[in-house]
Amino acid sequence: MPQGILKGTLMFAILLAAVILGSLIGDFARTIGGIEWIGRTFEVGIPTFSLNLKVFIITLGFQVHVSVAEIVMILIGILTYPKVAKILFA
Repeated sequence: MPQGILKGTLMFAILLAAVILGSLIGDFARTIGGIEWIGRTFEVGIPTFSLNLKVFIITLGFQVHVSVAEIVMILIGILTYPKVAKILFA
């Protein structure tokens, strides 16, 4: 497999792990007094809308629910990716 594909797969895996771990940390932090702000979620996106063309209906929309913990973990993942890639692909 070409090295570029492997690096892209590594980046995807690190970001996926960061989102999952951030979600777990955010859910756990919501139950602890003093750090519940880490679990606060925000909605970002475009609400759904439908286009009826008599023959078929097109419905489009995009929503993402993101917590503070997920954003922090994604930033950590992006910052650690070059070091991990250097170790794995040296």
